[in-house]
Amino acid sequence: MRALIIGLILVSCSLSGCLEVPLTDCPDDDCFPLSSDSLNAILSLPNSFNVLKLADDYEQLRIETSSQIEIQNEVVSIDWSVGKDESSNLSSIALRYNIANAAVDTEVIEGSGITNVRVGNVWFEGRDALPEYEDPFYEIARLAAEDPDGLWPPFSFDTTAFDDVEWQITGDLTSLQQVATGTNGTHTIILELGGAPPMIIGIEIYDGKGSDFSLTVETGNSAAITLQENLPRTAVQFIPDNNSIPYDDIRIWSSTIPNGISEVDPSELDFHARIGSLNNSESLAQMNFADVLTNVSLDDGTWWEFYWMDVDLDGFVSGGDYYNIRTNSTVDATISVFDTWANKWTDDFL
Repeated sequence: MRALIIGLILVSCSLSGCLEVPLTDCPDDDCFPLSSDSLNAILSLPNSFNVLKLADDYEQLRIETSSQIEIQNEVVSIDWSVGKDESSNLSSIALRYNIANAAVDTEVIEGSGITNVRVGNVWFEGRDALPEYEDPFYEIARLAAEDPDGLWPPFSFDTTAFDDVEWQITGDLTSLQQVATGTNGTHTIILELGGAPPMIIGIEIYDGKGSDFSLTVETGNSAAITLQENLPRTAVQFIPDNNSIPYDDIRIWSSTIPNGISEVDPSELDFHARIGSLNNSESLAQMNFADVLTNVSLDDGTWWEFYWMDVDLDGFVSGGDYYNIRTNSTVDATISVFDTWANKWTDDFL
């Protein structure tokens, strides 16, 4: 049911289409305030609002969207905030959604050796041994093209759907801000424009039935991103697959480290074979990743072998690396990773 609801949310956001700015030039005597006909002429252009063009034009950029719909008497909301600050080589992606009794509210700021991670209203410090800045807007566009059915920010707005509206436009000449309000018969649309020539910096759509959408654009200092220091540390997000495979009298745990984790110095991670509960456990055997291969023999005659392969040869534990753990023990054990930098198990909740 939740997957279906998310799918319906994304369909509902298709009203909010694909982004190009700044708007085309207009005659000086018709830029402020815009006439209804002039605004419709701008909106009739297929790419009058394009997020990638915005990303090309501005070093500091933040776009936020909010979608709210009602499904089976349940109010469902999803909020995105995506920003970049090329002056500090930082990017930020935040997601908050509420579906029935499920809620997520998180944010990640990355691009340097230190990362900030927010869960709810609590911030943590992470790290990235090989920081590499990537424009988040281009990254999202690439990932969305690879997985079009995934959950992505609705950074698409088909302005041609509203190019035949009778607009009521007001403005403040001092700030060069204009607000256009109109209706197409089913939806009320509010556009906020700023600058000269005018650029769309805000969109609101209401249908009067609970399906609402808004989008805002911030540039310059208001979109600046900064890192916080001396926060509580969080462990790398790598939890081993604990489905072992029997082979003769041996059990094997074998898989690859998931893509998307930050690169980590191998000396900062330990493999453990644990027994007991997560809050009250004992390690039967362990290996530091920097050792690559370790075989541990126990007093009861059992043995444990740990192996980590640096597949991409970058010298760090990273996505796509391979690990293999074998034992002749029949004890009910959990394979875990301890992050010595954060002093936490990676399967501990934040």
